[in-house]
Amino acid sequence: MNGKTAKRWPQRLAGALCLLAVTLPAAADDHTLTVGVTENDAAPSMIFSYSPQPQLDGGLWKDLLDSIAHQLGQRVQYLPLARKRMDSYLQGGQIDMVCNTNPAWWEAPERFHWSLPLSEQVERFVSPLTLHERITSLSQLNGRRIGTVIGYHYPALAHAFAHGAQRIDQQQGNLQLRAAASGVVDVAVVDELSFAWWLKNNLREAHQVQLQPLVLSRMPLSCALSRRSHLAPASLNHAIRTLQQQGVLAARLKPYQVP
Repeated sequence: MNGKTAKRWPQRLAGALCLLAVTLPAAADDHTLTVGVTENDAAPSMIFSYSPQPQLDGGLWKDLLDSIAHQLGQRVQYLPLARKRMDSYLQGGQIDMVCNTNPAWWEAPERFHWSLPLSEQVERFVSPLTLHERITSLSQLNGRRIGTVIGYHYPALAHAFAHGAQRIDQQQGNLQLRAAASGVVDVAVVDELSFAWWLKNNLREAHQVQLQPLVLSRMPLSCALSRRSHLAPASLNHAIRTLQQQGVLAARLKPYQVP
């Protein structure tokens, strides 16, 4: 290396480093976004395979979250957890997010950041065909057997449970529908999205149930973000807004929506 080259070398190095700073992704991009998921969430919200441990393979929320992670420039991994462990994992920072949820379903939801809504859950009642009564009022549920999902909270049903209604828990929403088809419960709480999916994939049992007119709840669904996450809530919401404006989220939702 001659004298002129030696003098120019630091300048060239500085220029190369500046170029790297422009072209390399931000440091946050090296993080992996860990999302807690639960088997209690029925298809098509989340679709699991077993080999033998549960693994999230597909579903509406995987499609949405894969798109969000891509927009953020981050990898994403899905950690199957029992619902009762979600709270402690979020608080401790072992997971970054839990999605397909609503602040009303958590004790002290202010402990977490909350994203913009990504979809809506509409809860209805399904009953056996042998129930000839049309359910149009919550008071009609008093004293009945109501199919529910274990670990889920149903504030609107508190009055019915206080007046003789029996809560019969199942592990997943699709098992509730089977309970309704077989007459194990008088009514089962289901969301419209899961019910439409179940009808398509269980044609024989589908003829044994009916959808009741009463709507139990309409709830916006979003993500609870751990306060210990590397991801800033503003960054998450910016990614969601961008995907909404680009029509990406609507495209992800369309295949799963009720016709």
